[in-house]
Amino acid sequence: MIKKLFIIPPSLKLYWRIILPVIFLCVVSLFLLKSTSNQAAFFNSTLFRQMIWILAGAIGIVIIQYLRIQLFYEFGYFFYGFLIFLLILTMFMPTISGAKRWIMLGPINFQPSEIGKIIVIFVLAKFLSDRREIQNSWMVILISITLALVPALLVFKQPDLGTAIVYLAVTIPMLYWVGVKPFYLFIVIAPIVSILAASNLISFYIWIIIILITLFIIRPKLKYGILILVMNISFGTLTSFIWSNLYPHQRERVLTFLDPMKDPHGAGYQIIQSMTAIGSGGLTGKGFGLGTQTHLRFLPVRDTDFILSVAGEEFGFLGILLILGLFLSLFFWMITYAQKITNKFASLSIIGFASLLFVHLFINLSMTIGIFPVTGLPAPFISYGGTFLLTCLCIIGITNNIISQNI
Repeated sequence: MIKKLFIIPPSLKLYWRIILPVIFLCVVSLFLLKSTSNQAAFFNSTLFRQMIWILAGAIGIVIIQYLRIQLFYEFGYFFYGFLIFLLILTMFMPTISGAKRWIMLGPINFQPSEIGKIIVIFVLAKFLSDRREIQNSWMVILISITLALVPALLVFKQPDLGTAIVYLAVTIPMLYWVGVKPFYLFIVIAPIVSILAASNLISFYIWIIIILITLFIIRPKLKYGILILVMNISFGTLTSFIWSNLYPHQRERVLTFLDPMKDPHGAGYQIIQSMTAIGSGGLTGKGFGLGTQTHLRFLPVRDTDFILSVAGEEFGFLGILLILGLFLSLFFWMITYAQKITNKFASLSIIGFASLLFVHLFINLSMTIGIFPVTGLPAPFISYGGTFLLTCLCIIGITNNIISQNI
């Protein structure tokens, strides 16, 4: 049994093009957390706890190199079923901070939705790698989305809208990677955009015009074109229904996103302070430890959700550019290695992991500058957070392992 779980590589090989950007991002995280927790005792600070989690993640990366990744292909559906069981189990757990996201085993609190991100990617990679002809198969697209949608709905119920979005978002790049035509993906994504655009009549009209232009360029059969148009208009009418079924705090976040100044001392406070912090940093920033929004505690949740706002205030636009450059390097090499790998399951897994990290970064950065509602998604490797940081480092460990076993 042990032989089935583990491998003994001839030598431990780390692909530094993947590892180095992550090391630098973790160093940036420690600098930022040093700045935000300088008034706390060291051993009680988020800086110290982040160092412990980084150390645990580094050990995890090494251990993962001895894990047989093909195990996740062979038992992918079993892990998926176990994830669904854990997510259902959270419904019967005590409520913490208004949510039921944790499974409590004595002194240990475990958040299954975090490890679930990895499991969903593996099960999608297994399903898609088992299909040979999928370019024109709507059934494959439907099943792929369903595999992500089931855990996403359970996570949304906790409630955790941000993680639910991540579960669904990774399916699109993975479908594209295996050869699904962009037009089919457009048809899949369009109803979601229709629902969002219908919140404003003008934006909905503009979106319908975009759909008409796309149909004119693609020129599908008339009956299919009419069906796509009617479907998107119909989904647009669901906006009011979906809005009424959102949790109160989620509706508040959307309203705050649309007009932060509507409640500047309440719901809009986070976004306004975040944009103020980033704007005041200018090109080069105010300097390490000199951010007024940060140190006078105007900026809320500065260790997690708005850590990039701290970077913008203290290190300026150039600091943000450096962070984005490190992420760009990481994504570039993950995609490059995925192209070189002939094993379809392994290649799809890397694309899924790159997509997951990208979605987290994109949403986190977008909400700090007010172009996306606050969802509570942290920035990979930079935000403080034990379970999430450990998940991200495990993703890097798995990616390195996949490359080692397939190149």
